[in-house]
Amino acid sequence: MFIICAYSFKHGDPNRIIYGIDSYGMTCGSKNNIFNVSFDLSDAKNAYYLNPLDLLSPSGVLYAKRVCSSGCPGASQRCSDSSFPCNNGSQYTCPYYRFAERGLYGRMPGVALTDTTYWDDLLLITNITDPSVASFITKVKSLGGVFATQAEALEANLSGRYYQMQSTFPGNGPCYPNLFETKEFFYRCFPSFPSDLTSKLTKAVSGAVSTAVDNAAVKNVVKQFDSTAERWSRYVGDISRGVLIIVIGGIIGGLVLSFLWLLVLRYLGGFMVWFAILFINLACIGAALFTWVKAGYIGDSGFGQDVLDALPVDINPAQSQQKTWFWIAVGTSITAGLVLLITLLCISRIRIAIACVKVASQAVGSMPSIIFFPLLPFVFEVGLVIYWIAVTGMLYSAGDLVANCRTETAKTSFSFSNFTSVSNLQDTAASYNPTTSLVSSFNSTISGAGNLNNTMGNCYSNVTTDERAFLCGQDPNCYLTYDWNNQLKYAFVYHFFGLLWTNQVIVGFSCVTIAGAIGHFYWSRGDSANMPAFPVLSALKNTVVYHMGSICFGALIIAIIQLIRFLLEYLDRKTKELQAQNKFAEWAMCCVKCCMWCIEKIVQFINRNAYIVVAVLGKGYCCAAVHAVKLIVTNALRMAVVNLVADVLIFLGKISVAATAGIIAYAMTEAEYYNSVDKYPETYLYSPVLVIAISVITAYIIAEIFFAVYEMSIDTILLAFCMDCDMHGGQPKFAPPLLAEVMGGNKEDPAAQPAKA
Repeated sequence: MFIICAYSFKHGDPNRIIYGIDSYGMTCGSKNNIFNVSFDLSDAKNAYYLNPLDLLSPSGVLYAKRVCSSGCPGASQRCSDSSFPCNNGSQYTCPYYRFAERGLYGRMPGVALTDTTYWDDLLLITNITDPSVASFITKVKSLGGVFATQAEALEANLSGRYYQMQSTFPGNGPCYPNLFETKEFFYRCFPSFPSDLTSKLTKAVSGAVSTAVDNAAVKNVVKQFDSTAERWSRYVGDISRGVLIIVIGGIIGGLVLSFLWLLVLRYLGGFMVWFAILFINLACIGAALFTWVKAGYIGDSGFGQDVLDALPVDINPAQSQQKTWFWIAVGTSITAGLVLLITLLCISRIRIAIACVKVASQAVGSMPSIIFFPLLPFVFEVGLVIYWIAVTGMLYSAGDLVANCRTETAKTSFSFSNFTSVSNLQDTAASYNPTTSLVSSFNSTISGAGNLNNTMGNCYSNVTTDERAFLCGQDPNCYLTYDWNNQLKYAFVYHFFGLLWTNQVIVGFSCVTIAGAIGHFYWSRGDSANMPAFPVLSALKNTVVYHMGSICFGALIIAIIQLIRFLLEYLDRKTKELQAQNKFAEWAMCCVKCCMWCIEKIVQFINRNAYIVVAVLGKGYCCAAVHAVKLIVTNALRMAVVNLVADVLIFLGKISVAATAGIIAYAMTEAEYYNSVDKYPETYLYSPVLVIAISVITAYIIAEIFFAVYEMSIDTILLAFCMDCDMHGGQPKFAPPLLAEVMGGNKEDPAAQPAKA
C-alpha cells in the first residue's frame, strides 16, 4: 500500500482533484506546459464556464468550454438584461489569449498568454479580414434600436469593435458575456440562473429570439436547476446555523443517553429482557389474531364484533381474499406458537442470558475507561479513510489524458444561439477542422495529419498528448479526462483490497483488546482485587505484543471474501444486458452473490468468537477458530438465546438514543431563536429537517461506539462461561457470582481459585 501511495504521489497532481482542469487539460492553480509553452495558472484556481447556457443541457455540462480564472464573476461583473448590449470589459470573459478564437493571437501586443480579460484590447485590431462582416452587420441592423446605431457606426469605421460586437451575442465569441452572477463552489464557478432567464433575454434583444424560447421543456429545465441549487444552498446554510443543535442534541445528547441506557441495563437488565420477550410474544399473538380476523374466522359474534366495530377502519377483506388470508393466518399462528414454545423451553437459558447481560454491565462498570476505548480504533478508521481517499484521488489524477467526442446526432448543444435569428457566424460544431487548427496555431507537423481518428468515444488517439489537449480544447464536441491505464487499474484493485484488509485489522484489534479486558474480569470471578490495576491497558499491551499476527490473518480471510463480493457486484453490473437475455445467468449470479453474503456473515461470526479465544486463552488464530467453532456447536442453543436477547436490547438502545436525540433537536428548532426570521435572521432555519437528521445520525454513531463495547462484553462473558463449563465438566468454576447463582453452582467453591487471562 505504501508503494502504491508513493507512486500515486509521484505521478498524480492533487490540484487536478481540488481545482480541476480546463478544456485544454491544464490544471488550475498550477504551472502547465503545452508544446514547451509555459502557462502559469498558479493564481487561477477557479474553473469558469465561458458559455454557462451550455450547463442547461445535461450532456452539455461535460462539453462546456471552461478556463481557469482567478475569481468567479459576481453581480457587478454580470452582463445583465438592463445593460444589454454590454460595453464594459469586466463583463466579458475570453479564452486564453494564446488560444484566442478567430486567430487573434499575436494581433494585440502586451496581452499575457493566459489573459482572459482582453475584451477591451480587441479595439487594438485594425485589419479585419473576416468575409462575413457584411452579413453580420446586416443582421445586427435588422435588430433596430441601439443595435442598428452601433452597426452603422461599425460600417462607417470597421475596427476591432467588430469583434467586440460579435462577443455581445452569446456563443459567437471571441469573448463571452458574463450572463449570470456566479458563485464559487469547490473552486467551480456555477451560475445562479434566474427563473425568468429566457424571457428577460428575449425582451433584451427586441424580437431577435424565435418562438422556441417559449418551449415549456426549456423553462422546466431552468426552473428545476434553479430550485434544486437554491434549496441545497439553504440546507447547507442551515447546518452552519444549527451547529449548537447538533452539538447539544446529537453529541452531548448521544453521550448522556448512551450512559443512561447502560445504567438501565446495569440495574434493570432482567426487567428489560423479560419486557422484550413479553412484547415479542404479544406481538406474534396479536398478528395471528389479526390475520384470523382478515380471514373471516373472528368477528362474527359477541366480543370479536365489538372489537371490530371499535376500530377506526374497516379491516374485513373481500370474499375472494379470505382464502389467502386463511393460509397467512395459519403461518402466523404456527409462528406465534413456536415463539411461545421456545420461550417456555428456554426459560433457564433466558435466565443465563439475563445474567450475562448483568455481568457484562458489572464488567464495564468495573473498568469505566473501556467505554472510551473505541475512540482509539475510531481515530484509526478516520485516518485510514482519509489516507485511502487521498491516495485514490492521487491515483485518479495520475491517469492518461484522454479525449472524448460525442456522436454526430448530439452535437447541437443547448445554447443561446438555438433561440436567436443572429446565428453563429462560424459554426464551429460543423466546420471545425483539427488539422488546420493545429498546424496554423502551433506550426506543428504531425504524422497522418489528414487522419486524426476523430471518431466518437475516444478520439484524437493518433496524436501526442499535447496535440490531443489542444485539439480537444478547440473542438466544441470534445472534452478531456484523465483515465486509468491497466497498471493504475491493478494498483487501485490492490489499494481497495488494502482498505478492506486494514479495516478488518482495526476491527480485530478492537475486539481482541476489549475481550482481553473483559476476560480479566471473568477469570477473576468479578473481583477487582484480583484484576490488573489497569485491565484495559494490560489487554492493549497483550494485543499489540502477542496477538497482531492472529488479527492480521483473520482480517485477511474476511478481506478476501469481501473483495470477491465486490468483484461479483462489478461483474453483475457489467453483465446486466446478458442477464436480461438469459434468465439462468441472472439466477446463477443471484445465487452466487447470496452464497458469498452468507459465507461472509458466517466467517465474521466465527472470527469474532475466535478473537475472544485468542484474547482469553492466548491461542493462535487457527487453533482459536477451531476451539471457537467447537464451543459454538456444543452450546448452540445457549449462544443463540443469549445473542438474540443481547441483540434485541442493543438495538432497542441504539434506536432509543437516536430517537430521543432527534426529539431534543426538534424541540430546540421550535425555539423562537431558530424559527423567527424577524427577530433572529442570522439563526433562522429555512428547514430544520437536515439539522435534525444530522443530530439523529450523530447520536446513533455515538451509540454504536458505546454499545459495541457492551455487545463485545456480553459475547466475551458468554464464551468465557462456555470455556469454563467445557474445562470443568459442565460446571463453571470461575463464573462471577451472578452466573454461578443462575447455574446453581457454589459461589464460594474453594477449588475455584482466580485464574489469569
